[in-house]
Amino acid sequence: MTTEAVYERLAAAQRALAQRPVDAILAALDRVCRRWLDRSDPVRREAEARIAAGTGLAPAMVAEGLDQMIRRVRGLPELLDADLGSRCALDRFVERPGGVRSMAFGPGLLVCVFSGNVPGIPAFDIALGLALKSACLVRPAAGEPDFAPLFARSVAEVDPGLGECLHVARWAHDEAGPYRRAGAVLAYGSDPSIAAIRRLVPDGVRFVGHGHRLSFACIAAPAATAETASRLALDVAMYDQQGCVSPHIAFVERGGPLSPAEFARAVADALVELQERMPRGRLTLAQAAALRGARDEAEFTADACFLSTGDLAWAVVHHEQPAFRPSPLGRFLYTCAVDRLADVADLVAPHAALLQTVAFAGPDADRLALAEALGRMGVTRVAQVGRVQEVHPLWRHDGRPTAGDLVRWVDVEPVVSPGLG
Repeated sequence: MTTEAVYERLAAAQRALAQRPVDAILAALDRVCRRWLDRSDPVRREAEARIAAGTGLAPAMVAEGLDQMIRRVRGLPELLDADLGSRCALDRFVERPGGVRSMAFGPGLLVCVFSGNVPGIPAFDIALGLALKSACLVRPAAGEPDFAPLFARSVAEVDPGLGECLHVARWAHDEAGPYRRAGAVLAYGSDPSIAAIRRLVPDGVRFVGHGHRLSFACIAAPAATAETASRLALDVAMYDQQGCVSPHIAFVERGGPLSPAEFARAVADALVELQERMPRGRLTLAQAAALRGARDEAEFTADACFLSTGDLAWAVVHHEQPAFRPSPLGRFLYTCAVDRLADVADLVAPHAALLQTVAFAGPDADRLALAEALGRMGVTRVAQVGRVQEVHPLWRHDGRPTAGDLVRWVDVEPVVSPGLG
């Protein structure tokens, strides 16, 4: 529950923050990042231990994932310059083509609602809100409540003024009060959760929701190697395939060093090794039932099945007939053979509204041609196989300008006739 005193504190802190140069804010955030990238730092060590215990994710995976999330935060200066033309627009009016001068203003109070499938995600959005000179009211997920307050604590320890601009709390799902106070709302979750939050947000308050998405991999024939299979296995294993960027299926072009079926086996071999270093986390009863059902079906319909024995740790299911098959997740990857990667656009078209990331391996010319074709279908990101979980700092989440969706602009137009200014 949030109180009036909390809102008053955040408002006062935000007014002070608005007077600070954006580069000073970014410098403070970079000091926070340096702490988080030091694995011996007490807050970092506490976060690793609590997240691993609370989520069941492998400690090695949590550690690597936190590094990835914090490295993205360090790209905020470049992101602001890309989205706003110049981050200086947050400090003063800047010149634009045609003699127009423009200044950008953050939302004042950014309300963030996070899901718990990928630990560490709050770091970027909290830092972005502060960089936009806004206070942040943060609702962490019930399934992963530890990272956000620890990150806020580290901000306060590094820069008490910035720390005053943060408040982490959980409120009831149907409580509208925080959204009525917001200048913008940023939410992650299932599609029903996003819809429920949207209904609570008043008209005129900017709302950015990130719901369910589907991602997949495309492997060009020259890249169908054991090395590529090993990198793809890491994309599948990270966060136990729970992230929106995690591939559900890999389309493997025929004619490469490994046949599509051999490539599937190589992915399975790599998942065996990853299970030793990053064992898959615990499953809910529903997740286990879904995995068992998918395995049972695959035994009758697939051309090849590579399954962990004695448990549900991982599965690679191969089909020679191409089709898009959403995975039950939990390190369960479908692979299928295609004659040409150009055919993939038609295969994924029925899911166009949900498409997000493509993990690609192959020649750069093929990458660009495929990106154009899949971009028309709804894909918003093409990343290197093995790196899909570590998004580029300039990524436009779901194809939208990350900072640009949260700011309001004031434009001063030039005087064109003497005496009319």
